[in-house]
Amino acid sequence: MIFVDYPSKTRLKILGRARVVTAADDPETLAKLAPPDYRASIERGFVLEVEGFDWNCAQHIVPRYTEDEIAEATRPLRERLAALEA
Repeated sequence: MIFVDYPSKTRLKILGRARVVTAADDPETLAKLAPPDYRASIERGFVLEVEGFDWNCAQHIVPRYTEDEIAEATRPLRERLAALEA
C-alpha cells in the first residue's frame, strides 16, 4: 500500500500481509474488529501484519491541485447546476 499526502509531499509505503478472518474460523478476533455500536452481523474482516514501511523522498512526488484550486475550477459547474436545480 502507498499513502501519499500531496500537500505535505510525504509518502508512506507499507509492506505487509493480509489474512481474512471469518466468524467460523476466528470469532474472537472478528469480535475485536467490530465497532462497539455496530448492530449488523459481521461476516469477515481483514487483519494486516505489517512487515516493513518506508517514508519516501518528497523529491519525486508530483504536486496535485489544492482544494481551493479545485473549488475555483469547478465553481462555474456548481453555479450552473444550482441554476438548473432552481
